Amino acid sequence: MNQDQIFLEREGNQWFKRNKKVLVDHTEIDWALHLIDLLKPKREIKNIVDLGCANGWRLNQLSEKFGDINLVGIDASLEAIQDGKQRYPHLNLYQGLLKNIPINYQFDLVIIGAVMHWIDRENLVKTIAEIDRLTADGGILLLGDFLPDYPQRRHYHHLPNEQIYTYKQDYAKIFEALVTYKEIAKITSNHDQRELGIQVCDSSSRWVCTLLQKSLQGFYQEVT
Repeated sequence: MNQDQIFLEREGNQWFKRNKKVLVDHTEIDWALHLIDLLKPKREIKNIVDLGCANGWRLNQLSEKFGDINLVGIDASLEAIQDGKQRYPHLNLYQGLLKNIPINYQFDLVIIGAVMHWIDRENLVKTIAEIDRLTADGGILLLGDFLPDYPQRRHYHHLPNEQIYTYKQDYAKIFEALVTYKEIAKITSNHDQRELGIQVCDSSSRWVCTLLQKSLQGFYQEVT
C-alpha cells in the first residue's frame, strides 16, 4: 500500500483530528488567501477548486469574497469532508485522491496548499496531470508548499514504523517546465512562524505560495 492510500484510508482522518481546532478557529495568516486578495480582476473567476481542502474552511472564506460562485473541495479525509458538509452546506465537497480527482470539468482558480509534499512519488506525475486537467486555459494555479534549497525527503514522524515521507521541492518549477504555466507572483515565509512579516528561516522551513497562470499557446514565442 503506497502512502496516498494510507492517507485515504486512515491517516487523513488522523491528521484532521489533530488539526481540527486550528482549522475551525484559524487565526493564522493564510498566504493563499492573501495572494487571492491581490488578484485582479476577480470577476473573471466563476469557479474555484481547493485540492486538499480539509473541511473547506478556506473555501468558506472565499465564498464571502466571491459570492455565489461554484466552490469545490477535494480531500483524502472522509471525516474532514463530513465535517465540512455539516458546517458549510453551500460548498461542494468530495473525498478523493489527487491522482484520480472525481471532477470532470475545469476551474478558473485551482488551489493546492500543503499537499504536494505528501504525494507518493509513484503517483507524482499522474497527480500533476490531474491538476493540469482541472486548470482552465487562462486560469490560475495557486501552489503552496515547502521551498528548500535542494529537494529533501523526511520520514513522517506520526507513522514511525511505516515508510511514509514528506518530499520538499520547488513544485512550481515542474509546472513552469511545461511552458504552459508562468509565474505571476509568489510569497515566501517561515512555515514554523506563521505571521505577517519578513523573517530569516532555515531552508527546510521555508514556505512558498506561488501564483501561476496557464496558457496553452501564450507563452510560446512565435518564430518563422
